[in-house]
Amino acid sequence: MANVKKLPAPLVICALAVSFLCAAVYADDATLTADSMKYDPATGMITAEGSVRLTGLGGELTGDSGRGAVSGSDFEMKGNVRGRFTDKDGSVISIKCAAASMKGREIAGSVVTASGDVELTRGKEILTADVVRWTLGGAAYSADGQVLGNFTGYSIDADSVSRDADRFEADGVRKFYEASKKITMSASQAEGALNGNEVTEMTASGGVVATVPDRSGRMTRLSGSSAVYSLARGTLVVSGRVIVTQTGRSLKSDSIVYFLDSGHIDAHGSPSLTFGTDRR
Repeated sequence: MANVKKLPAPLVICALAVSFLCAAVYADDATLTADSMKYDPATGMITAEGSVRLTGLGGELTGDSGRGAVSGSDFEMKGNVRGRFTDKDGSVISIKCAAASMKGREIAGSVVTASGDVELTRGKEILTADVVRWTLGGAAYSADGQVLGNFTGYSIDADSVSRDADRFEADGVRKFYEASKKITMSASQAEGALNGNEVTEMTASGGVVATVPDRSGRMTRLSGSSAVYSLARGTLVVSGRVIVTQTGRSLKSDSIVYFLDSGHIDAHGSPSLTFGTDRR
């Protein structure tokens, strides 16, 4: 996967928060305060120490220390970094991390990195990771290291997740939960499409394991080498040495189509059904 990847929906929170930060750095009415500040004319850098606060455009960022270029091309904040900003719709966005940095001479295209126990919240939605990086002026961003995201339509626990516009990717997916169809899935890799906060399609590969409840709440477990989820078709297609288990029976096949609303299963490629077992 590329260094700047695509991901499930919430890092938009991150991008919005930092767009406020960067706009504040460049804006005429931005204010930087601290217990002490030093300017080095040889390097063109300002160093701020103690209760550093950067405010402007309806938001603020604080930290224990800060360092930045007078030109605005670089700015770093370290130690108990906190941010609080207001989105266009009035939602309050909060960011917590150990350090945050911005590199670039223009707001659009500047690369922002937050690191060290990063936590982004917007209402009840929350995203945590070791490192989050994104590019201002666009929708590309990525999160790496123990990524946990809980959003309106889905949640994810993975090694890395990313999003660009309405496409997302994830690696090392320990748990992905899609709320509308109540699908839980794990896989080596996953990618797909979003419509707002709703997952419309997803392709997973590498040791795929999925569990889905039927109308009565009975769980069906499906495993295989790959899977394709489609909200429009209402199906989960699993391929590659597929094993489907339900209470009292087990089905093996080359591929299966599971119809999410009815619980109906179509098996293709030498299906074999065993009764009287409940293998999980």
